[in-house]
Amino acid sequence: MRCFAAAALVGLILAATAAATIKPARGMTGLALGMTPAQVQVKLGRPIGKGSGRWYYARVWVGFRARRVVELTTTRSAERLANGLGVDSTEAQIRSAFPQANCAAAAPFRRCRLGSGEPGTRVTDFTIGRGRVLQITIAQLP
Repeated sequence: MRCFAAAALVGLILAATAAATIKPARGMTGLALGMTPAQVQVKLGRPIGKGSGRWYYARVWVGFRARRVVELTTTRSAERLANGLGVDSTEAQIRSAFPQANCAAAAPFRRCRLGSGEPGTRVTDFTIGRGRVLQITIAQLP
């Protein structure tokens, strides 16, 4: 019976890891850059707060420009990339998985960025504090 329970637990963990919810430079939490406010509300329901062009959900916020999603940020540790990385991963893990990431100080934290950072491009930022990812942001830069 213990073997069955252990096998079931391993299966659930592997299934959760396989279901990536963060897609670098594209979207997360079932949302994608470019969506309209109505599309966001269909996916996530009513926000718990609004202000300064952002909608706030539990540990997720969505930024809009010209009535389109241009920023998605999460602090949810359950949100993961296909490779299993996410909030609480280490900077070393990010650097190992993404050698092209540009990691530098962004006071008072550090940031590892996927993408060029040029105007009009899409980026994925990993905000790091004390060596661990605190939040992940996918954005369409102005």
